[in-house]
Amino acid sequence: MKKFSLIALFAALVAVNVHATDLVTETTHVTWGTPLRIEAAQFANAQPGQKIVITYTDAKEMVESENKGSVIEFKVMNEHFDHLAGSREALRLWDNGSLEQFLTASAVDSIKAHGLEITGNDFTVTKVELLEGKELKEGFTVWTGYFWVDDEGGWKTLELYWNGYAGVNWEKAKALRIYSEATGTDFIINVKENWEEAGQIAGQDEMTDGEGYKELALTEELRNKLENANHWMIQFSHKELAKFNVTDIVLVMDNETAIDAIQAPNAKSQKLIENGQVVIIKNGVKYNALGVQLK
Repeated sequence: MKKFSLIALFAALVAVNVHATDLVTETTHVTWGTPLRIEAAQFANAQPGQKIVITYTDAKEMVESENKGSVIEFKVMNEHFDHLAGSREALRLWDNGSLEQFLTASAVDSIKAHGLEITGNDFTVTKVELLEGKELKEGFTVWTGYFWVDDEGGWKTLELYWNGYAGVNWEKAKALRIYSEATGTDFIINVKENWEEAGQIAGQDEMTDGEGYKELALTEELRNKLENANHWMIQFSHKELAKFNVTDIVLVMDNETAIDAIQAPNAKSQKLIENGQVVIIKNGVKYNALGVQLK
């Protein structure tokens, strides 16, 4: 019995860590001129919903004697070094700690094809891991993670690069859902492109409440605004509610997606494997296995 118990324990430990991967274990001082680069081959087994965890030290940026934190950016090592889909704009690090970057389907496609660059303005990375994360919501995930909404400093704004919603088939987008762990529905959301009055796209008064989310039904006008925005600025205030995390920004799509059209009996398409993933080409346009258009 003792032998069996030890074997069972070992198997359980292996099961827990089977998807844990050390991507970087050497200490790297990151600046804009000396980024940390991780080759595409290291992401061969990456899956949507997993998270990249960065352990760091000495994050700082002194501005007028006030510690504003170190800027960190995630970039795809393609021709244009685009920002990683689902990564946050104006993301900062302070002191010593760790940071989680959850992977959307689009992010996985891009780092499998091109690899990842981690850059910024003054911090030291001691370790980078690829770990199990969370199950993604149904639909096209623009961003997923944990964004804390509290009352320190007033409003909290989640800023997202346009890369997170690039390649969306907007004709099929029915709604925008903003998921949170709020204990109620009486909180404020503003979806903006910029701080100008004309930059307001929608607010919570235009949304309906679902189980754990607020939903904005998309009109043609709203689709155009969201698609053409240079970035999304999603502003929150919890009002009288307890502080909470925002967890997912998702576009709800029609049941018929690009993949459905490709698989229709009369559809002319080609299926192939590129960089270990299924790629479907229809009318000269590439899609992944989820029906998301690839650039």
